[in-house]
Order: sequence, then structure tokens, then C-alpha cells
Amino acid sequence: MTKKEHSKPLAKQVPSPEGGPALTSISRASLTTERPVTFKTLIAYGVGDIYGGGAFIIVSLFYMFFMTEVVGLSPALAGLALGIGKVWDAITDPLMGYLSDHTRSRYGRRRVYFLVGIVPIALSYIIMWIRVQASSQVALFFYYLFAYILFDAVITMVMTPYSALAAELSADYKVRNRLSAARLFFSGFSSLLASTVPSMIINAHKEDPAQGYLIMSIVFGILFAIPWIFVFWGTWENPHLASPTVSRDFMKEFASILKNKSFRIHLMMYVFAYSAMDMLMGLFTYYLTYYLQRPNIYSIAMGTLMIVQLFMILVYTKVANIKGKRFAYILGMSIFLVGLYATIVLTSSTPLLVLVLICAVIGLGTAAAVYIPYAILPNVIDVDELMTAQQRAGVYSGAMTLARKVVQGIIVMPLIGFFLQLVGFQSNQAQTPEVLSKFLIFFITGPSIFLILGIIVAMRFELSPKNSEILVKELERIRAGGRLEDVSPEVKTICEKLTGMRYEECWNKKGATEI
Repeated sequence: MTKKEHSKPLAKQVPSPEGGPALTSISRASLTTERPVTFKTLIAYGVGDIYGGGAFIIVSLFYMFFMTEVVGLSPALAGLALGIGKVWDAITDPLMGYLSDHTRSRYGRRRVYFLVGIVPIALSYIIMWIRVQASSQVALFFYYLFAYILFDAVITMVMTPYSALAAELSADYKVRNRLSAARLFFSGFSSLLASTVPSMIINAHKEDPAQGYLIMSIVFGILFAIPWIFVFWGTWENPHLASPTVSRDFMKEFASILKNKSFRIHLMMYVFAYSAMDMLMGLFTYYLTYYLQRPNIYSIAMGTLMIVQLFMILVYTKVANIKGKRFAYILGMSIFLVGLYATIVLTSSTPLLVLVLICAVIGLGTAAAVYIPYAILPNVIDVDELMTAQQRAGVYSGAMTLARKVVQGIIVMPLIGFFLQLVGFQSNQAQTPEVLSKFLIFFITGPSIFLILGIIVAMRFELSPKNSEILVKELERIRAGGRLEDVSPEVKTICEKLTGMRYEECWNKKGATEI
């Protein structure tokens, strides 16, 4: 953009062609003059989520196991390190969004972080998996806490502006959907690799597990870093489409959205579903290694779960469209529960086929936990628009991420570590029958508690297909200039049920920060 263009006053706002937030005449003009998003652009943008999709999977599955079994850190301290790291991550996410919004460089405010992050991505990932020698547990704790916080800081530095970039590549609704699909494809591909390949590398170095973990970290550190070269050179930023991802009053905005009744229920559904998955992932390696004493089948077991999960996302999409998202969520959580309790029958001598089938059942359920909460989000944002006359997708998405990481950091990860310590778990040793029995109880009941709570909360979720359709039509009526007092009694009752507030108080633009 030239200096002359910077000096132009903004034109009068006009309605969005998609019924969303208003666009200026300058930004409307950009809809026809913006650079086309080609197939090469989709690939260049999508490969960025190889990092986001794979890095956290490996960390969730292996990092605590690495700290306790290879490094020798106590389970309680290992869980505490992961917990503190997650809380730190939750704090830095909105701060990085604010920093990215206000960055000025020759490469823009988003893409500059892709360039700066290439080397730190690889290095921060590798140093987590180096076995260090220390004279005390405290020294080990602080090293791996530092390594994990550094990893979190780098991934936040890169992924926060990356998530905001799609909206600045194009204003077209369908193009943005293709960008999201490209990202989802590479994320899913990376998740599958991350669930299977690391254990193959590690198991190939049984005589020296530390070397196996280090080689794995180098391979994946490079794999995660290289795509950002293509993301940087293959994307751009359209200044006409730029909009802040985090406002100056982001904490006040986060607090304000909690008045949205539908979102409060949705947020609990999301946190309970993902907490169940986080706990399962954190314990799964211990389960195969010590309880079943079959660590060699890890790639088969987790690969089966992930493949079924990816396929079932398509199925749950259809189920949600026909029966509603609440039904799809409850169905998935129930199947997840069945799969968890089916693990009771597994032993070290169980045929591999039976174990694979049970992992497949669990995957049938986790697919709903992965997909449905995000599928619900647009509907919840519609409720917020009725309340505030604004579209605040970024605030809602940020609040979901913040809530999950806080729960992970304060409850889930420390709970895993402290429980292993409490039952007398001993690293690199055969566990006593008593320890294994207590472990199995926790392996099943820990995630089950979150799943049952999710099902109970979901029963109160009122955004059915019928109610969602009524809400959308009411929004269209109001956007077209309709008066609040002209609402029908039936629509008014439904809107009040969804928002949790009197209908007369809706469509309040000041409510975005004053609710």
C-alpha cells in the first residue's frame, strides 16, 4: 500500500454481502481487486498446520512418559510442569494476538512471525526431548518446565498470527472455507503421522530410549519447521481485510460473552469433551506399556483410533444435520464411554484384533468430541449477534482455547501426575498388581467423569436445528430494519431461552463490553 493510500479517509460503511459485519467501500472494492487464492495458495497456507496438528499430539502422548520413564522425573513434578506450561500458554495466547495486531514490518503483521519462527520451531521442539543429567529432581523439573514453556511460546508466536491470516487472504466466504479445509487436511495428516511414526522411531532404539526420543525430535522438529518457508512465500496479507483479532479490552470482552447462556453450556460441553481426550492421551502410553505390557502395538492402536476418528467426522457432520448437534454430541460421548469401559476386558494376551476393535470404538466417540464443539460455535456466535448486534467470532474462539488450556493446566495434567505418584507408580519397573488395578480404575473413571458431565450439560443445550433456523430468520429480519417490538411471541420465547436474557435487552451494541 502506498503512503497516499494510507492517508485516504475511510468511506461510509455499507452492509456486508454475506450479512455479516459492515464493510467500508474501500474493503468492498477489495472484494473484486484482491489477489486470487489459487490451489498453490491453498497448499502453501494449509501446510502450516502440519506444525499445529502434529506437535501437540506428540507432546500429549509422549512428553510426560518421556519425563518419567527416560529422564526419571517424578510423575507429580512431570504433571506439574505440563500444568504450569499450559496455564502460561493460556495467558500468552491473547497477548500474542494483541502483539500481532499491532506489529508493523515490511512483511506485514502476520507473515513476519512465520519467517522469524522457522529456526525456533525446530530448536524449541528438539530441546524438550534431550535427556539432561541433574543432581536433583528440582533441577530436572525446572529444565523441562523451561523447555516446555519455550515450546509453548514459539508455537503461540507462530500459530496465533497463522490462525488470523485466513481472514486476510480473502473476504469471500467460500474461499475462506477452502482455506479452512486445506488447513484441516494437513492438520489431520500430521495428526496421523504424529500418532504412529514417533513410536516406530523410539521402539527402533530400545537399547537407548533417550537416543530414540532425540532422533524423533530432530525428524519432527525439521518437519514442523520447513513448511513455514512455503507459508511465508506462498501467502500474503490484504490490508483492506485486516481486522484486529484481539481488542484492547480483550479481558472485558472475554468476561462479557459469559452472559450468553448458549455459550456457557457450549463451553462446558467443549471443555468436558476435550478434557476427557486429554486425559486419555496422557495415560494411553502408560496403559499399553505397563498395564497391557504391549508397547510395540502403540502405532497400530493409536493409528486405528485416529483413522476412525478422521472418517467419523464426516459421519457426525451428517448426523448433526439430520438429528441436531446435541444429539450427535451425546451419541459420540456415549460411544466414547462404551469404548473406555470395554478396555476392562483387555489383557496382555488379548488378540490384537480385539484390541484394535476397541480402539476403533473409542475413535467412533472421540470424533464427536473433536468435531461437534467447533461445529456448534457458529450457532453460538449467532446468539451473541442477537444480543450485541456484533460479530465476535475471534473473541469466542479465543475464549474456548483459553478455557481448555486453563483446565488442562490447573486440573487435567497435574491430576495425572499426582495420581500416578499417589498410587505408588515406579518408573522403569514392573508394577505391582495393586498399582495396576488402581491405574486401570483411574484410566477408565478419569475420562468417564468428564464425559458424563458433558452429557449432562448437553441435555440443557437448546440450539436445535429448528431453534437455530428460527434464530437465523430473526437475525435476518432485524438486520433488514425490523423492530424488536414486532417479534412474534413464539420467536421471543425461543430467543430468550437461547440468550438467557429478556428479548427487549437484545441487539444492544454497547452490550459487547458492558454486559
